[in-house]
Amino acid sequence: MKDQSAAEQQARSPGSGDITDPVLRAKYLDYCSARLSEVFLSLSPERIYLLVEEAADDAGLNPADLGFRTMVELVTDKLSTSVPLPDLPTWAADYRSHPERYDPYLLGFWEDAVEGEERERE
Repeated sequence: MKDQSAAEQQARSPGSGDITDPVLRAKYLDYCSARLSEVFLSLSPERIYLLVEEAADDAGLNPADLGFRTMVELVTDKLSTSVPLPDLPTWAADYRSHPERYDPYLLGFWEDAVEGEERERE
């Protein structure tokens, strides 16, 4: 299982341009989380379980042995590869031009992330 989400890996990847604004990066990760959450919550329980089975099989795990948190992580990882999300530079350029398109969908996690970075710098 991955330690970082696909969105976090994208935000930190060498090809992600010179996006250094921690607020912008945090908002991007928040946006990606919101999109994945929206898709996850729209799935039927049957579909979620099928995704758990597929992801567990891919990871060589037995679904019957998994706890709830692990199941959610597996489904989230599986969705992160199938839900179309923009890369950080593309999203940042569009966000800078049209923040009103994205701000209503942010969950607010970005504020906690920015505050955490500020505390680390102190």
